[in-house]
Amino acid sequence: MKTRTRVVVIGGGIAGCSTLYHLTQEGWTDVVLVERNELTSGTTWHSAAQVTNFGMTQTMVGLKSHSIKLYQELAADPDYPINYHHGDGGIRLANTPEQMQGYRHFASMARGMGVEYEILDPAECARRHPLITTDRLLGGLWDGMDGDIDPAQLCQALARRARNAGAEVYRNTPVTALTQHKDNTWRYCRKVLGSLVSPNM
Repeated sequence: MKTRTRVVVIGGGIAGCSTLYHLTQEGWTDVVLVERNELTSGTTWHSAAQVTNFGMTQTMVGLKSHSIKLYQELAADPDYPINYHHGDGGIRLANTPEQMQGYRHFASMARGMGVEYEILDPAECARRHPLITTDRLLGGLWDGMDGDIDPAQLCQALARRARNAGAEVYRNTPVTALTQHKDNTWRYCRKVLGSLVSPNM
């Protein structure tokens, strides 16, 4: 195991694996990820794993659009494909005028970023999803790009690509303490195996 590295990512869930992968995409190859158990063994493996463009700010829409493109690329990888059902579609329902106003604002904002949504009336909501009751329903927001993904497969695919780019992943390596030094380097202690120093973490 390395005794010094540029970045240490702690935690092997979707946030950690995605961070490691995107660091390598920026050219940072002297990076490691440490996970106390196995990758995705925390909350990631049983997450709902809905993939949507929905977000109330342009930043969130941009991040989610980036994720969707990345997941499509991973799903199409002939060497290590993942289960990603893209474009199934989904409806966000509204039973107050304020919610509908928010959906109209969001749809307008997203359109400026090249993301299309539909504002639906109650009858159209019921037509697209017959199990929906229209009692007190004012309408909904249709996201045609809604889908779902296998979260454990996604993490493994991101970690695989990060490894191929030069990153290292250490499983069964719990972190027990963190210490920041005056020069802004960090030292983390791992159970039994010792410690690792990182100039940037």
